[in-house]
Amino acid sequence: MKKLPIENSHLEYKQASSSVPKDCWETVSAFANTDGGVIILGITETKRNSEFIVSGVKNGNQLKIDFLNLQNDNTFISRPVVSDKDIEIAQLEGKEIVKIHVPKAYYKDRPIYLKGNIKKTFIRDHESDRTANSERLRYFIRESDAVTDSEALPNFDMDDIDIASLQSYQVLLSQINDDSSLLTNNFEQFLNSIGLLKRDRTSSNKSWNLTKAALLLFGKNTSIKEIFPYFFLDFVIKHNSSDTDYLDRIYTSNESGHPQNIYSFFDQTFQKIRSQINNTFELNGIQRKDSGDSLLIAIREGLVNTLVHSDYAFESQIKISLFNDYIEFYNPGEMRISYERFVLGGTSEARNPNIFSVFLRAKLGEHTGSGGHRIYQTADKLKLRTPEIKSNADSTQLIIWTIPLMESVIKTIPNEWKDTYIRLSTKLVASYSDVKDLYKSSYEGHKILNAMVDAKLLTKQGKNKGTVYLLAQDAPAIRQSLNKYIRQFQTEFLNQTKRH
Repeated sequence: MKKLPIENSHLEYKQASSSVPKDCWETVSAFANTDGGVIILGITETKRNSEFIVSGVKNGNQLKIDFLNLQNDNTFISRPVVSDKDIEIAQLEGKEIVKIHVPKAYYKDRPIYLKGNIKKTFIRDHESDRTANSERLRYFIRESDAVTDSEALPNFDMDDIDIASLQSYQVLLSQINDDSSLLTNNFEQFLNSIGLLKRDRTSSNKSWNLTKAALLLFGKNTSIKEIFPYFFLDFVIKHNSSDTDYLDRIYTSNESGHPQNIYSFFDQTFQKIRSQINNTFELNGIQRKDSGDSLLIAIREGLVNTLVHSDYAFESQIKISLFNDYIEFYNPGEMRISYERFVLGGTSEARNPNIFSVFLRAKLGEHTGSGGHRIYQTADKLKLRTPEIKSNADSTQLIIWTIPLMESVIKTIPNEWKDTYIRLSTKLVASYSDVKDLYKSSYEGHKILNAMVDAKLLTKQGKNKGTVYLLAQDAPAIRQSLNKYIRQFQTEFLNQTKRH
C-alpha cells in the first residue's frame, strides 16, 4: 500500500462516508481565498501515527450532488466557486473517493465567506485553515472595489501637488507627443486632460477634485501620507544581497532632493539604473548599445509593473534592489493575473489603472499587458538567466538577471567545480578524457563529475568508457530557454482550460 502524500497548502483530506463534512467548507473558503487546492473526501487520519488511509465514501455521485446543492445556497457560502467539472469521482485502493478541485477565486469575487458572515472568511496557511484577520479582510475588500485609484479626494487641491514633479511629466508628455500645446495648459487643466481629476456632481458647483491617482503620482509626500500612511518607495544599490551597507539609495521623503511621489521616484530611480546598466555593458563590452538598451527597456517594464500594481494601502512598502548580477522588484499586493498571462502576454489588469494610464501616455509601459512577455523575451535574446516571478497573498517579487546564464551558474557553484564547468562549457558533449588534466587523480575527477551530476549541473549518459557528460544548459532538468518556458505554461494553461 503506497503512502499518501501529506497535507499541504494545496491538499486537504477529509473523512466522509455518506455526507459532506461540515469542516469541508472552511477549506473551500481557504483555498478559494488563497491559491486554490484539492480536497479529497474519503481519506481518514489515523490517531496512532497520524498517517492517512483510504477509507472511501459510500456514494461519490450523491456526495457530488449534495456538495453542489449546498454551495448554491448563499446563506451557506457567499458564492459558488466549484463547478461540476471540478469534481472527480475516482477509485483508490479499490475504494471510491471524491476529488474536489477548488480554484482560486477571481479577485473581484473575494472574500469567499461562510454563513453570511464576512468574519467567517478563511485563508490557507500551510496545511491549516485560518480565519482571516482584519488586515486581510480590508485587503480583500479593497481588491473587489472597482473605484481603486479613481476615488476623489474632496478636501485636497493643487496645494497638495508637488508642482516640480507635475511639470516634469508635462514636459515629457509634450516631447513624446510633439505637442507644445500641452505646455499652455495650467496645471489643473493638465491634470484634468490626463484623467486625474474627478467631478463632484453632488455639490452645487460641481467642482473638480484630485483623485487618489493624482495624489500618489504627483502629490507632496506629507499630503500622500495623510491618505496612505505607509507610503514609502525605496531603491538601493548593493554589490550583493548579503551586504549590510548600500552603495547608493533613493527613497521618497519630504526632505529636499528626495522624490516626493511615484512619478519623481520613477524618474530618479530609472535614471540611476540607466547609468549603472550602461556602465556594466561598457565594462563588459557586450554588444554595448543594443544589449544595454534592450535590457533597460525590460527593466523599465519591471519598474513600471511594480509601481502600477502595488497596493499602497498595505502596511509593507515597495522596495527595489540593484545588485551586481540582478535587480529585484518587490511590491505589496499579489498578482491579479496568472503566471501564464504574465509570461505569454495578454490583457493587463492593473491594480491602479489611472496610474498605469499616466505611464502609458508617456510610452513608459505596455498597453496590451505584454510587459512580462517582453521581459522574458529580452532575457532569451540576450542569453541571460531566466527572470523569476513569485506572488502570494501579500506581495509580488520579480527578479530580472543582468548576467548570462553561464555566469550566474558559475557564481553559485563550489570553487572546486568551476574549472570543470568552464571547460565543459566549450563542448556540447564531453568525455572524462576532455577534463582529466584538471584533477590530481581519477578518483577525484570522477567524484567531482558525479557530484555535479547529482546537483543537476551535468547529465551523464552511457556506461564505462562510453560515458559522456552534457552541460547543464543542454540538460532537460536545468535548461532555461524562454521557448521551453513558454511552451510549458501554454500546456498547463490549456490543461486548466479543458478541466474547467
